[in-house]
Amino acid sequence: MLGLVAVLVIWLIYRERSALVDFHGKQQVNAGITLVLAGLVAGIGTVITFFIGGFVFIPALIAYGIYLLVISILAAVAANRGEYYRIPLIIRFIK
Repeated sequence: MLGLVAVLVIWLIYRERSALVDFHGKQQVNAGITLVLAGLVAGIGTVITFFIGGFVFIPALIAYGIYLLVISILAAVAANRGEYYRIPLIIRFIK
């Protein structure tokens, strides 16, 4: 959650610099929101299934977090080269 706030603040400060910064900032904010929502779904799903679902939801959430970390590094490398990189498997809240 703190990571989402940090990314949101940095994006709000620097989004005016260029379209590339704005695009990649939106991508990371959307990725953070998606991860928080996935965590909420995993938590609720675990509680609803009397913690048996935790054997499915928690590893899936960890795998999604690792996926977002790797994909964010790829997006950062693309941004450094001046390329636009659209992150797959996230919900586009901010367009």
